[in-house]
Amino acid sequence: MRTIVMLAMLLAVTSAKAQTEGKVTIPEGQTTVADSAYYKNIEMTSLEFPASVETLGANIVDHCFKLTHLEVHADNPFFKSIDGVIYSKDGKTLVLCPPGKTGEFVVPRHATIIAPYAFRTCKKITSIVLPEGIEEIPDGAFIGCWGLEKINLPQGLKRIGKRAFDGTIIQKMNMPTTMELIDDEAFVNTSLVEVNLRVNEPFELGEDVFSEIHVTRLNVPAAGLQNFKKHPKWGKFGRITPTRSYWTVKLP
Repeated sequence: MRTIVMLAMLLAVTSAKAQTEGKVTIPEGQTTVADSAYYKNIEMTSLEFPASVETLGANIVDHCFKLTHLEVHADNPFFKSIDGVIYSKDGKTLVLCPPGKTGEFVVPRHATIIAPYAFRTCKKITSIVLPEGIEEIPDGAFIGCWGLEKINLPQGLKRIGKRAFDGTIIQKMNMPTTMELIDDEAFVNTSLVEVNLRVNEPFELGEDVFSEIHVTRLNVPAAGLQNFKKHPKWGKFGRITPTRSYWTVKLP
């Protein structure tokens, strides 16, 4: 009898371990995924959400670097999955990208909203392609994307949220003419060395937007050069020069 009990316990542990180390399925009937539910589950490769899930907590898959696929049951009324990424049911909001995604990620045209922290710790993504129609890059959207070196900011974008690019390795950034605000610490801990603008008048900056503003070059149209140099925040850039300079990257 004792042997049978011990064998049953061993099988249960083995089964749980196998689920943790690969494909994990959230049981039907569960309505909420708690904050940090699978945080640093380094062996999980896929995670399945049942039809019953209504809300997702914060940081649920952060640092799950083998996780490449998120799957939502087709009957879920709130979310759906496309190519392993979670979107709102109508497809307009990109909710969560698994940290194991690699290379270039193209946000589909139907997704005009990115949820806060949607790409957090997606360290293997190297470039992001954003569609027209996105007006905001929200707080923490790409925080911890340590391999992110390229992104396009489409015309129509108005706001970049707090710590949106914290930890990325983007070196050059072209800002669209529609920008209205870059919020606090949006580019802290980055490799940014050049910011290119096409507007003559400064727009709003939060606090400590750039981590090393004294070494980052700001390129602006010649007609607006003095406006930026005299601005209390934009004027802190170590080098502010006209966009006609030969080293300026081509703007779209």
